[in-house]
Amino acid sequence: MAFRTMMLASAAFALVAGCGGAGSKTPVPKTEAEKAAVAAEIATLMSDPRMIDQMFDGMGTQAMGAMPEMCASAPADQVASCQARMASAEPIIRQVMTETMDEAKGMMPGLMKELGAIMAREYTGEELAVMKDFYGSPEGKSITQKQPAVMTEYMGRVMEEMQPMQASVMQKMMQRLSTMPDPAAPAAPN
Repeated sequence: MAFRTMMLASAAFALVAGCGGAGSKTPVPKTEAEKAAVAAEIATLMSDPRMIDQMFDGMGTQAMGAMPEMCASAPADQVASCQARMASAEPIIRQVMTETMDEAKGMMPGLMKELGAIMAREYTGEELAVMKDFYGSPEGKSITQKQPAVMTEYMGRVMEEMQPMQASVMQKMMQRLSTMPDPAAPAAPN
């Protein structure tokens, strides 16, 4: 029994040493060029290619979900017409979302390069090394894959909370703009 316990303890130690050993850690970048290279790798690790798809799918779903609400505020005799327009607009909305998603995907390499440059400037070499190890780990990869869904749900809730405020802001702006003098009108004599 003691031999088995000793063997299990040795195996556990070997696993821990193998996972946390110096060979598995990213060397701390010393120069600005090394920091930039590590930061660029981190930016790539942090960006799941499905992120754009998930983000735009969420936005499209939210846009489509808001359409019935738009018709609810229409006068009763115009609700059916509004609903028909909204139903016919769905393919157009989906097409625009797809085009925008494709455009955003094309921007990602440049955006990741910019993110890497910012990270290289803001983080120390030690921080970058730890980040690279984390985002390269199974847990880091899992978090990266789940983050778009988390943010899509969160942003949906933020938008729900912000909509009433946006309507209020628009109403205040319209009220204040309506009291402004016409800039094309001649100035009143003193």
